[in-house]
Amino acid sequence: MDEHRTLLLLRHAQAVDFSPGRGDIDRPLTDAGRSQADHLAEILAEQGMRVDRVLCSAALRTRETAERLNPGVDLELLEDLYNAGSETIERHVAESDPGQRVVLVVGHAPGIPTLAHALADEQTSEPKALESIARGYPPATLAVLEVTGDWAEPAGVRLVEVWHG
Repeated sequence: MDEHRTLLLLRHAQAVDFSPGRGDIDRPLTDAGRSQADHLAEILAEQGMRVDRVLCSAALRTRETAERLNPGVDLELLEDLYNAGSETIERHVAESDPGQRVVLVVGHAPGIPTLAHALADEQTSEPKALESIARGYPPATLAVLEVTGDWAEPAGVRLVEVWHG
């Protein structure tokens, strides 16, 4: 029997605009962004989603987003997830331990949305979820993907739903 795992791909919540004197990596969440992250935390709790591993960009806005989700596990802050392409994100996910059933990645566009689009099997994914990510992947968008098989070599990936903060 195939084992199912869950991959959560989250674009950070709304951050303050870039301004001179503050680097892009140091942009914090806005009040609206904090509310978005809190709303996603409520959804995760309502769904009974227990996260086993959190891969998080080192940017302030991703850290603040992840911390507000109260994942119950330490954040793995990874410098190379800051503005990473989908291949880098996928490589980190593939390194997950087989015992880790739910992996959350908190990152940025375009890497997070690109990976969600690339992984989601159009034949088996939920049509409404596919439509949702096709319309865009604004801040605080979380794609829920069901992974069949190992993290390193999945037999299939199905986009189940999309949540918005």
